[in-house]
Amino acid sequence: MQSLSSLRFLAIGDSLTAGFTNYGLSFHPYSIQLTNLFSSLNIPITVDQQGHCGDHVVPSMVKRLEKLLSNKDKSYYDWIIILGGANDLSYNKKGVDIFNQGLKLMYNMVLENTNQNTKLAVMTVIENAHNSPEHRQDKERETLNTMIRNFAETYEDKTRICLIDLDKNIPYHSIKDINQRNAIWDDLVHLKAAGYDQMGKIIFEEISKKLNQ
Repeated sequence: MQSLSSLRFLAIGDSLTAGFTNYGLSFHPYSIQLTNLFSSLNIPITVDQQGHCGDHVVPSMVKRLEKLLSNKDKSYYDWIIILGGANDLSYNKKGVDIFNQGLKLMYNMVLENTNQNTKLAVMTVIENAHNSPEHRQDKERETLNTMIRNFAETYEDKTRICLIDLDKNIPYHSIKDINQRNAIWDDLVHLKAAGYDQMGKIIFEEISKKLNQ
């Protein structure tokens, strides 16, 4: 059983991992809420927060993860959380290419090159206000998310992988109550502090289910 005394997380991603809000005048990463919620269970965690604004999965994020893992021993991180693809999509990269040339490489890097106790959390990409659900870029986002879900669902060792479906849990277009939308969404792409706290709660709820596995 994995020790619950202390956990070390790596959170790698783009501005949504960095907690970009208020047009970049402040940052409120989901790691704040994630840390607070684990503390409520008397489980201390440390989060190596590696969210880089504007980062693309292909090729930058892949290279960053490779460098981060090469500088640590194989059992250093208990959990590695990966969120990426929004910026690649905004530059018209196809969902299948983002996955096959980027995210899949990152997932396998974690699952094949770390200790068996290191677990992987994969996250789907949330929608934005720029693109309607009928927009071509949003269709590519759906393709990407389907591939992310399929990877998690078909990976043989379910104790080592966790799907965090942000797309289903943090909608934009389907929120009809404008006040409810404005409570968590900051601009057309990013969230307010309350939105990032909601993200942290979603991550916490999924990962906490895996702690005793």
